[in-house]
Amino acid sequence: MKYVLLFLSFSLLAQHPVGVFPVYDQPQARRISIEQVLIHIRDLKVKSAIKYGEAVDFYYKKIASMGKNQWIEKLEEFSLDPNCPANSRAKINEQIHLLRTLQVGEKAPEIQVGEFRLSEYMAEKPTILLLFYSPSCFHCTELLVDLIPYSEKVKLRVIAIQIDEEMNPWTFPTHWKTIKANEKVRKEYGIFSTPSLFLIQMKSLEISAIPENLTEIKKFEHLF
Repeated sequence: MKYVLLFLSFSLLAQHPVGVFPVYDQPQARRISIEQVLIHIRDLKVKSAIKYGEAVDFYYKKIASMGKNQWIEKLEEFSLDPNCPANSRAKINEQIHLLRTLQVGEKAPEIQVGEFRLSEYMAEKPTILLLFYSPSCFHCTELLVDLIPYSEKVKLRVIAIQIDEEMNPWTFPTHWKTIKANEKVRKEYGIFSTPSLFLIQMKSLEISAIPENLTEIKKFEHLF
């Protein structure tokens, strides 16, 4: 049976490639890489304290929207700078702390929402995928276009966890479990951006992997 994302549009697919950023305060400039972002922020730090803080906030928002957790850590040199006036400093530091706390090999935090409990979830396969998503997230849509048919092909069980209260126009496969995350779940899993993915071993609730995309999920097919 074929499942379709109802709201996927041409305008979304026409977005810029993942991995490049608009230049802060220079909307017409050519897009830059994460390495160039760091250089740009360092330059602004010397030139203007106000622009320094604004740039950190600007790029943090862009990076978070991409779900690139390893890039969040690259902002630590600025978030730990007591002279940085960025409004997002505390949030960046909190996210980095959670990223370093919830690691592969550790036990996944319990998820209890209504009658659902992760530790009691009955799955036919030894591994499940936790997918934290938002209906308005372009990168979630981009992932789901391929993840839905892939999960059916390999019989991967997925728990799709919506992090907000937006209307969900998506139709998921019947072998997916759908729930909504409360604040406790979002905090314990360090969900600051979507999509966020965790491969979990059901018997032990051990985290096997924290992939960022379908390509990385496929590397762990031997666990499914």
